[in-house]
Amino acid sequence: MPVLLPRDQTFIVGLQVPNRADLAPTVQSVITKYGQDIIGRFGLPSAEKDKGLIVLLMQEAEAVGRLTTDLAEMADLQIRTVAFD
Repeated sequence: MPVLLPRDQTFIVGLQVPNRADLAPTVQSVITKYGQDIIGRFGLPSAEKDKGLIVLLMQEAEAVGRLTTDLAEMADLQIRTVAFD
């Protein structure tokens, strides 16, 4: 289990992935690229299996910015970030 290091902030990045069959491989590729910056991950498919929700826990603001910028290039992907002090 990852241990939270003392940082100024903790971030939750939520991704709603529509058209999972089409988008999931590309989303996974971007998440893997930032794997060293992600300290926790939770994924949940919808009941219909056509969309899913991914929640990432991160602690570096710069990495969150890079990740969300890369993900924002995908049409229809919804991204929300919450920062905790």
